[in-house]
Amino acid sequence: MKKFMFLVLLGIGIWSGCSKDSTTSSYTPTCDGTVKSYKNNVAPIIQSACAGCHQNYSSYSNLFASRNSVRSAIVSGNMPRSGSLTTAQKDAIACWVDNGAPNN
Repeated sequence: MKKFMFLVLLGIGIWSGCSKDSTTSSYTPTCDGTVKSYKNNVAPIIQSACAGCHQNYSSYSNLFASRNSVRSAIVSGNMPRSGSLTTAQKDAIACWVDNGAPNN
């Protein structure tokens, strides 16, 4: 029984150590009115910071389908789990989504 409890606690420790704190971020995107381009602004960020874990976001159609949850996860600071995005990168994705997530 002690071995089982140890393994359960070890598993919980490992799981909680691999996830980011889910506290709400005070970050608010700043959109300067410039329309962000999927091809030039968003896709390179997704490719470098997200596609390692979320290969399905490598296509515009899959990213578009999940755009609101992606925006929420980025603005809250919950994603990416390893590393972080700059304010400019967060703004690019959030503002692109807020502008209707065009395929431009």
